[in-house]
Amino acid sequence: MPDEIPTEILDLVTDEVQVHMEKLIKELGITNHTINIVAGSIRGDNYLGIIAKVTVNGEDKNGENKTLHFIVKSAPRNEVFRSIIPIQSAFDREIYMYSKVFPEFYKLQEERGISKPFKSIAKFYKSTMEDMNESLIMEDMKELGFEMRDRHEPLNYNHTLLVMKEYGRYHALSFALRDQKPEIFQELFDNTQETFFNSCNQSDLTKKAQKENNERALKSLDPIADKIAYDKFKKFHDNMLKTVDYVLQSESAGKYAVIGHGDSWVNNMLFKYDNISKPHSPSEVCLLDWQLARAGSPALDLAYFIFTCTDKPLRDQYYDHLIQEYHKSLSSFLRELGSDPDKLFPFEVLQEHLKKFCVFGMYMAIMILYMMNSEVEEIPDIHNITDSEECFEEWKYETKNIQKYYARMRGVVLDFIKFGYEF
Repeated sequence: MPDEIPTEILDLVTDEVQVHMEKLIKELGITNHTINIVAGSIRGDNYLGIIAKVTVNGEDKNGENKTLHFIVKSAPRNEVFRSIIPIQSAFDREIYMYSKVFPEFYKLQEERGISKPFKSIAKFYKSTMEDMNESLIMEDMKELGFEMRDRHEPLNYNHTLLVMKEYGRYHALSFALRDQKPEIFQELFDNTQETFFNSCNQSDLTKKAQKENNERALKSLDPIADKIAYDKFKKFHDNMLKTVDYVLQSESAGKYAVIGHGDSWVNNMLFKYDNISKPHSPSEVCLLDWQLARAGSPALDLAYFIFTCTDKPLRDQYYDHLIQEYHKSLSSFLRELGSDPDKLFPFEVLQEHLKKFCVFGMYMAIMILYMMNSEVEEIPDIHNITDSEECFEEWKYETKNIQKYYARMRGVVLDFIKFGYEF
């Protein structure tokens, strides 16, 4: 099918996936096994990895038949793409999150006897950072009933509320660890400083692409009817990269910085439903893709998520309420962990951070909303580019859903004016 990962791209990593799986299967004590490897995503689902879905059939140590399901995420091999995007750094960060950060968060919750701990991530098995062969092996959450949402559709209230509450619980772990185990937190903090956008935003190609993206976003605004927003956005885009680089630095958030998710768009969230509520009200969420995780303001995750994954009508009705629910969730979990939310992250500070750091949400919306509203066949194939200029030209495509993009993008800019957020 044309919308799947091209066969030749999957073939490129299949041998390595086979080797990684053989090692893991041996460690798990599975014998007399077969391994089936197929594409685990379609074009537009994932940009920084090649996703393979692996099914293992075999026998365990007791001779009983076992079927195990895994996701293997491998680094793109295309050297031109890797020269544009810091792939190795992204994989290094995700592996660090699974191997170092999450274990400390789990340990803290276990020590505190948390009855319902934060565990909204996939189980991690194994990884490698071999150059041009970086990869991770994780549990296939879709086999546990989790589903990906249609990226074209904005999330409804129930999905948005669940994510906001879970971000509150996740961010609370950073505050509690800094409060109770400052030396451990400092080590994790030092090793999760922003690197991805620092690298990308320095290239001439990125600046050129961002200029094109900004000009497209500007077309969503009427220079007369939306004059205030139009003029402010036009002035803003001249200093956008410098502004974004500043808010992404952990120093900008000071003592309120947490180790955030970093890549908070809808394709990095899987939802699980019970039989009654489906598909309107999920019971669980699983947060995926930690390649852009960074130390920074909690508002970075919130802004990225809410301004790319929801639309203006939902924000008009529920935005303030959702922010309050996020903070209630964070505060409640902090108390359960044994720390004082009024001291560590007061609501007033959250409001200040939203005003200052939400600019990152607009920056991501300019890029992500266009891809989210594009059809699969329109999205360029990043795996077969031959030079950087070709890559740039291919990303100048115009989606047939351009009006949907304009509506979503216009809503973002108008909301920034409405909320008084800096940009």
